[in-house]
Amino acid sequence: MQANPGLSRQIAQDLMENGRWPLLLLLFIAVSALSVIYITQHTRTEIALHDQFLMERERLEVEWRNQLLEEHALSEHSRIERIASAEQGMIRPENHNEIIVSQ
Repeated sequence: MQANPGLSRQIAQDLMENGRWPLLLLLFIAVSALSVIYITQHTRTEIALHDQFLMERERLEVEWRNQLLEEHALSEHSRIERIASAEQGMIRPENHNEIIVSQ
């Protein structure tokens, strides 16, 4: 009597003889599925990073606008002082010439 091979040995032998293409296709499907998972995760990470950069850019733009407003506010005083001294001949009084008026 011939001994029957085990079930796992019989399945492996059958796959090697008749199922090479389906086995190869199964391997390609598994690799493709893992690639999709990896690329999806990588894309999500990149999108999150991009969103962080956009928020930082917006914060910096707001800060830049505030700096411009502050610069214009500070330069306005110096412009008035320059016009007063150039066109009117006005000068800032020295400390000993200043008179403080109080009630």
